[in-house]
Amino acid sequence: MSRQSQGYDAASNRALAVQGSVVAEQSNVTAAQLRKLVNDVSTETRQGLQLGLDTAVAQSAQESTQATLAARSSPLGAVSTNFVTVFADRAQSMDELRTAVDAYLGMGPIPDVGAPADATAPSDAASALSATQATNRIAAAGALLVRADQLYGTVRRSLATGNGHGRLPRSVWVTDPQLWQVGTVAAQVDLMATSPSLLATHDVVIRTTRIVPPALPTPQGAPPGVSVLSPTRNVGVTVVLANQGSVVEPHVSIRFTMADQTNGDTATHVERTSLALDGSVTLPTATFSVKPGTTYVLGVQIVLPPGQTETNGTVFQQALQVAPAT
Repeated sequence: MSRQSQGYDAASNRALAVQGSVVAEQSNVTAAQLRKLVNDVSTETRQGLQLGLDTAVAQSAQESTQATLAARSSPLGAVSTNFVTVFADRAQSMDELRTAVDAYLGMGPIPDVGAPADATAPSDAASALSATQATNRIAAAGALLVRADQLYGTVRRSLATGNGHGRLPRSVWVTDPQLWQVGTVAAQVDLMATSPSLLATHDVVIRTTRIVPPALPTPQGAPPGVSVLSPTRNVGVTVVLANQGSVVEPHVSIRFTMADQTNGDTATHVERTSLALDGSVTLPTATFSVKPGTTYVLGVQIVLPPGQTETNGTVFQQALQVAPAT
């Protein structure tokens, strides 16, 4: 019985080592990417930093799942449990790191293709994280990585000295623990706050404006700059907005106005939406009641998000002359 048990343990040991080696090598790639991201953080763009953080979170989560699957086929008690814990802790650390950086800089994970534009927009509360809070949370994520490295070393030695002598490759995420100490992290957080490439820029613009019914060919004698519409009692306005800034815009408002040039009456309509990084959105059509034979001034204006100073492309205005009914 003892010899049979030893043979089974040896086979399980080697199986975990073989499958675990694949996970460890993938984890080492993620670790190298993270080290480069941390070293270059002050020169990264917001989009580049966000992509790097999202990638680290996704890859470490996948590696944690693979580690769990590898351990299930190798019932080695504490060794298997510790192996799973290593990669779960690394995944948790990456999630905590991204959450802290995103909260401090007011960023949010890049939405998956097809996801709503506001699916990952940062909340107002998250954007208010202080430098001290961000520092402490990032340092805590680093401490978790250090513990995971130490636990991985224990697993590696246990496999190497146990029945079957399984061999795992080295896997160390923190090559310089000083980089994750509070003082060093605080300096990095200060660099993020003052880096020109990481500054939040707000730039929401009107990409296109479409009017229905469309303008007729300009008749002779029509005032310059006036679009003549066919006889109608309703005018629809469809607008496409674009986010040319460096931050998610979770709360964007746009005001439509239709001013009657005969009596001065003005109808107003407001639409609200959100915009992902580099995203665009087509707003629902704003419909106004009009009278044939009347001239109006259509106005479309973005309510500038807090922090946006650029006004080019944020206002559209057009005189509309509705042709008389025939």
